[in-house]
Amino acid sequence: MSGVSVTHSPYACITCRHSKRRCDRTYPKCTLCTQESTPTSRFLDPEIFSLLQLETPKVEVAIPKMVADYVGTIVDIQNIANAYFDTIHTWMPILSKKQFFSNLPNYLTHKKTELCLLVICMKLSSSLTTTAKTVLYRTAKQFHFEVESSGILSVAVLQAGVLIAIYELGHAIYPAAFLSIGQCARYAAALEIDKSITSRLLDKLPWNEVEEQRRVWWSIIILDRYLNLCNPGRHLITPDPTPDSYLPGDDLEWDTGSSRSENSLTLGSSSGSYIGRFARFAQTAHLLSQALYTVAKDPTTDPAQLRRTLMALVNLSFMEGTMRKWAFCSQMAVCFR
Repeated sequence: MSGVSVTHSPYACITCRHSKRRCDRTYPKCTLCTQESTPTSRFLDPEIFSLLQLETPKVEVAIPKMVADYVGTIVDIQNIANAYFDTIHTWMPILSKKQFFSNLPNYLTHKKTELCLLVICMKLSSSLTTTAKTVLYRTAKQFHFEVESSGILSVAVLQAGVLIAIYELGHAIYPAAFLSIGQCARYAAALEIDKSITSRLLDKLPWNEVEEQRRVWWSIIILDRYLNLCNPGRHLITPDPTPDSYLPGDDLEWDTGSSRSENSLTLGSSSGSYIGRFARFAQTAHLLSQALYTVAKDPTTDPAQLRRTLMALVNLSFMEGTMRKWAFCSQMAVCFR
């Protein structure tokens, strides 16, 4: 059979020996090392991949036993997910409940690494503990680093990073929380998710994926600004949204998978429009940006217009929270903070 001859080395390469993995000894570079360098090449020169219609080889990362033990069986995963959706998800809904459970069998087969990472971070963010730097936290953090370092670029890895940052913020793990959000912002930019709020429809993406990306980016914007409350002069990692930036859709429609592009509202939409809870949170983050800039520039000034806008949002949120029976109103908490 004709073909390109392949030269093999009598020894495994240094990288494979250090990683204790099976090397096919292809010379001058083994198959595993070639696959690992491909995501780097795609990141540095994406036009070549697009023109030649190349695909990035699937990167597999070994799942450590401790991670597998924390994730558990399919029943354990469902219980972890239910606990997450009953807690963190109520005020930071960056995962679609319906989509997560629907895709679970497929993820267990084809994206097990990303699923395990996401699940352990869901478990971490919704866990109750009196000790911040637990074994679970260190395990999730280390596994996230390993997956990210492998070159995998996916929304699930980004969502896991956001959940780690939420845990660090909630348990006052600084400066880790601040650094984690910066890392998430860069990772999102690599995925071009930062463009999701400026485009109504992204090419070749189903609407539910557009909405998912939009929500993840807004979560990074929100956390970035909240982390700067005690230091308004510190540089924000994410750029400020514009009045034309699209807000997250209705939360109930998002969870049930019935959200539609025609229902999209922008940051400049009327404040009286019916929008979801997370969209109000996004509006609050935008006002928080203005408050941070005002304080950093001249803390002695009296920004009357900004104060009136904040109080109007507080009153509106109070009415919405009462009517919709919210147990916790995140946007009001930020306004009063």
